[in-house]
Amino acid sequence: MRVFSDQFPIANKVKLAPLLYKYSFHAPSISTLAKPGQFIQIKTSKDYFPLWPRPFSIFDTDPKTGMLSIIFKQFGCGTSQLADMDIGDSLQLLGPLGNGFDIPNTKNDIIMAAGGVGLPPLYMLSKWAINSGISKSKITFISGAKTKDELFDDASLDSLGVNLEICTDDGSKGLKGTVVDILEKEIEKNNSPLVYSCGPEKMLERVDALIIKNNLHGFLSLEQLMPCGYGICSGCAIKVVPPDRHGPTDDNRDYHLKRVCKEGPVFKAGEVIWE
Repeated sequence: MRVFSDQFPIANKVKLAPLLYKYSFHAPSISTLAKPGQFIQIKTSKDYFPLWPRPFSIFDTDPKTGMLSIIFKQFGCGTSQLADMDIGDSLQLLGPLGNGFDIPNTKNDIIMAAGGVGLPPLYMLSKWAINSGISKSKITFISGAKTKDELFDDASLDSLGVNLEICTDDGSKGLKGTVVDILEKEIEKNNSPLVYSCGPEKMLERVDALIIKNNLHGFLSLEQLMPCGYGICSGCAIKVVPPDRHGPTDDNRDYHLKRVCKEGPVFKAGEVIWE
């Protein structure tokens, strides 16, 4: 896999909500290679604080124009630095990184379950699935957050033309309930759907359990701090179920380790050992 690192200018900046931003970069070397589920690392400071770059899922690309976009929530030091940037400022981008989603090849219905900041990779996957020939009517997209101010770019979701379900924990927009609540109802309505999900860890753990309980196939994109982003530091390693007939692991434990940045961030349902 080819990876590029360079300074790329911010081509557009949109404030979607009080703490939500959408940035577009002119980064042709990355946008022409990126696939759904992959991410980029962005160095948000000009000095050494914070030292490590921050990972951001790729929201959309346009290989013809070389544009690449992300959506992020201002939360800590790194994202606050990023939010203070202006159009024309150049940032150090590294990518595309990680193993992304395979484009669905199925006659079954497809459900995308996105919690808050988990929307970008699933939006890109939906767009690619439609462009590959999958009918929009076969895709249900669930986008949820705690409140309406934490919902990501539902205007872009509307433009996809898929079956869209918006939900918030407090009922301030769309249906009242969590992404998992809505997913459970959608699974009951659909015939053996293929499930894709991205969001907070506790949400993904519940989605994973729901997929296994209903004997379905699915894929989860994990959110994790990734200090280096390409597998050197192993700071993002997680426990996974070892393959059949694996024998004892090196440390004689009943699990293997995989790096979210290198072997992930996409994992099969039932693969992650949740703690």
